[in-house]
Amino acid sequence: MSRRSASRIPGKKVSPPKRLVVMNPSKGMNNYVSSSLIDNKEFSDVQNVEYDEGGVIRKRSGYTAVAGTLTAARGLAAYTTELTQQMVTIDNGTLKYRTTGAWSSATGATFTAGYDPAFVQARLKLFIWNGGIDAGAYFDGTTVTRPGTMPKAKFSVYYQSKHIAAGVPGQPSRLYISNLSDATDFTVTTGGTQPQPDSTTDSENGNPNVPGATVFAGTPALTEANVIDIRKNDGDKITGLGVFQDVLIVFKERAIYQVTFDTSGNATVTPITYATGCVAHRTIKSVENDLYFLSREGIRVLGNEPQYFTAIRTNVLSIRIQPTIDSIAKAYYDRCNAEYFDNKYIVGVPNGTASSIYQTVVYDRRFQAFVKWTTTPQALLRFTDSSDNGDDLYFISQSGTQLYMFTPGTYNDNGSAIEAYVVSKAQDGGDPDLTKFWVDLRLIFRRLTGTVTLTIYDDTSAAQGTASIGSGSTRGMGLNAFGTFALGTDGETDSTSTSAVSDSPVSVSLNLNSRSLKYKIYNNNINENFVLLGMVYAYYPKSHFVFDSANKIYI
Repeated sequence: MSRRSASRIPGKKVSPPKRLVVMNPSKGMNNYVSSSLIDNKEFSDVQNVEYDEGGVIRKRSGYTAVAGTLTAARGLAAYTTELTQQMVTIDNGTLKYRTTGAWSSATGATFTAGYDPAFVQARLKLFIWNGGIDAGAYFDGTTVTRPGTMPKAKFSVYYQSKHIAAGVPGQPSRLYISNLSDATDFTVTTGGTQPQPDSTTDSENGNPNVPGATVFAGTPALTEANVIDIRKNDGDKITGLGVFQDVLIVFKERAIYQVTFDTSGNATVTPITYATGCVAHRTIKSVENDLYFLSREGIRVLGNEPQYFTAIRTNVLSIRIQPTIDSIAKAYYDRCNAEYFDNKYIVGVPNGTASSIYQTVVYDRRFQAFVKWTTTPQALLRFTDSSDNGDDLYFISQSGTQLYMFTPGTYNDNGSAIEAYVVSKAQDGGDPDLTKFWVDLRLIFRRLTGTVTLTIYDDTSAAQGTASIGSGSTRGMGLNAFGTFALGTDGETDSTSTSAVSDSPVSVSLNLNSRSLKYKIYNNNINENFVLLGMVYAYYPKSHFVFDSANKIYI
């Protein structure tokens, strides 16, 4: 109930202010265009938030350390059989695995430390490719074996009973294809589909044909590898492999191809585009019926052309956060890594000139919304826990010393506060030139546990005042440090001593003259959370003839 005195209630002849209601602000961050030109449901900046329900925004969940400590782990994968589910990483050159509890070290072959491995499972084996440095190896649940019949590849996929690898040093355009009955054997048993290389050097570029392989063990024994060259020596290298529906997708850095095989094993290579490609194999993820990946232009989707189901197309998703994409360290594109979890495509990226992962870019496909997180995963994994058969999201820390698990409903990062905020559009009500008398701003929270700090900005981006909203705060607290507005449902300085605000509008009395209005909601406290449903702006537009004389031009 309002406590405003009768003398402060506007007379009946006073027209009501204009109201702009924005609910479900679900369109995420847009830092590509001016903050005054973005959509009403977009934010000019966001950090450590995510979307829920029909598009409401809330602080993201935190994460917790699990398992024992590691030394310098790189990469993360799942090895799954009918009887077991194991998490796998390479720690300082040794493969370590975990079912529950602490890590165990595998016996057998080791790896050169300090490289980001890629993993793929085929025929009850988990194959490990260590950045093209070591020959391929496989893990069977306890032991690592390097058979000598596998090249030094960077990545592979399992497609139509074929284990297909690429990223081999000295052979940037070459696919290596395994024996149909043995995913460890990359030799030819029927002559192949083109002149096959032997274990010597390539006649065109002088590089080893199959670096890393020491044994060719086909049946019968042959001395050739089964390969396909995709536009050999065109100056562009294969950077990733994926499977889309029933075709193999081969990504180069600046081109994409589809490959199919007939019943005799003969390959057909068809270009999809020469306009773009992939820059990081570990960002290629199946997202529902499409493939997502990182290109030089940003995050892209590859799928069927609408109404042309045999045509594959690719489109950019991330144009609205292009400045964030442009900040990725281009020399370390291959360090980018992604996972698809809970309707979100989540990508860890390096920044500036450093190789370390700097932040996480998150795309929620339900709302086509981007946000950014301060997490720094050098490897992400969606893993099914054998104890409850539920899916959880894990990541290895940038330092490689700890495994973390995201824990929904907790609002701290392993005991540390999560710094979360949203910065609104510079709202001008559709009249960018008119000065307005802003009456109030009503923020509609579904839940506010703890407190948030609200800051109001005018059209010069100058802070005009701050307020603390939530548990134990006092309406009006801190508001007049920069400006004249007050917090409250009626402009009075009432006390709010509840432990949480729930499904309740909070009104900020502004009394501010400005062409536009911008606000920031900020929280950096442990185990506190906010859920923002929307906002309501109220203002009186001033006359067209009210204009700053300093900006007038007379002719």
